[in-house]
Amino acid sequence: MKFTIHKGIFIALALASTISCGSTPKSASAAAEKELPVQAEAVAEPTAAELYSQKVNSCTITLLSSPKQTTKGRIFTEPYTLEVKNAEGQPIESFELFLLYPSSRVNGEIHFEQTMVSTDSEGRASFLPPVPEYSFNSEVSFFPKGDMNDPEIAKIASEHTVKAPFKVQTDLKAAGGTIAVVDFNQNGKAILSNPVSSSNLLMTLMKLGFTKIGNAPQDVSEAVIQNDESKIFARARAIAPSFIIFGTVRIDSNEKTEEGCTCTLTGSVKSMNSKTGEVTFSTVKTVSVTEKNDWNALANARKLLAEQIAGEIKYGI
Repeated sequence: MKFTIHKGIFIALALASTISCGSTPKSASAAAEKELPVQAEAVAEPTAAELYSQKVNSCTITLLSSPKQTTKGRIFTEPYTLEVKNAEGQPIESFELFLLYPSSRVNGEIHFEQTMVSTDSEGRASFLPPVPEYSFNSEVSFFPKGDMNDPEIAKIASEHTVKAPFKVQTDLKAAGGTIAVVDFNQNGKAILSNPVSSSNLLMTLMKLGFTKIGNAPQDVSEAVIQNDESKIFARARAIAPSFIIFGTVRIDSNEKTEEGCTCTLTGSVKSMNSKTGEVTFSTVKTVSVTEKNDWNALANARKLLAEQIAGEIKYGI
């Protein structure tokens, strides 16, 4: 019995094999194709940058209020307040924002600190900066939380950043100091006989409320020409109760134009603590002024440069 059954199965398989070698009816072939399983197409996972973009594009960040300027060593009287809403205008709760704010200076350059705030049930977040230990004329920046080490995410964040002024004026207006800013002529030679830019800066600072300040003697200016900060400190510390402002003003160009004459100046100025010799502030400013003649262009360019540098000093030293 077993042999007979096996033989029958063998014959049936042989017949099936024979039939399969022949032509297959079109209807049968189409049916077979329909029964074949269809493989799902691979779906690419969104990148971190794409997910971040979706998040930030679906919301709006608005600065509601920001504090007035303060003075170094004094707290801001009110916080920065922001609001985050979705595309329908509804507040978003627990939305996290990174923020960068000026926190210190190293060799006169501003360094920023990063922290985070989160929105409440009304979609609002606030930030009260710590008591400032330095002076700043800068900004605080708010942007959606994300991996800022990813260049794509950082780029998207920059396009959705909200900024506000961060101003802390100096507490040294009445502390006393000396100024040594040296002018150079168009040939690159230092001018010691007539410290015009230094005097312009002195007068402008006095208009901003600085007292107990004056121009430094010539030996300090000579140290400035030598670009020797140790000499500047040694020669000026005895006459500067609190700070030493020093630097140079150079003529970049003095060109005739259809409007008259255009003078371009660059001022490089630093401030030094007269007790320690530490450089606490540094700025470089370039201005251009056009007047009917080169003398007026140069004179007015020096005045404009003094105004801009004095404004930086007020929020810098």
